Amino acid sequence: MSDILDLKEPLIQTCEELLPKYGINFSFVREKTENTLNSGEQINLLVGLSKGLEGNFVVGMTRKAALYVISGMTGQEEFFTLDNLARNALSEFITILCRKTLSKVDIKKLVSISSPTLITGERICLMISKTPARKTFFKMNDTNFSIAYNVEG
Repeated sequence: MSDILDLKEPLIQTCEELLPKYGINFSFVREKTENTLNSGEQINLLVGLSKGLEGNFVVGMTRKAALYVISGMTGQEEFFTLDNLARNALSEFITILCRKTLSKVDIKKLVSISSPTLITGERICLMISKTPARKTFFKMNDTNFSIAYNVEG
């Protein structure tokens, strides 16, 4: 595999544009290199990229962070389960996040983004591959979320 694209700044810029629209306060915490593309959160969203770029994004968030996103996107204050409306809001969120982030990178070809896969549960450790990845960590209101990626151009 070739080098992983550095998406730290495009991700931060995208969060700066996107999250306040949904009434979500956030701050960038750090980015680090990982040995695998992984997440250990309660709510995980996976998106695959192909054609112009190859790779994956995994957004991992606490249940509380997911509820902030769902409420912000739907305008509804309370969710107790991940019903279809909530799942669709999370899927739309990661799709918008990926598209906006990739729009900030000089790409010569059209990139195909897969439909998001939602993976939930307690004590989950999601590991997509044993290839190196980068992981950005954010604070969201009073909780956390992360975006792990391995994207090659």
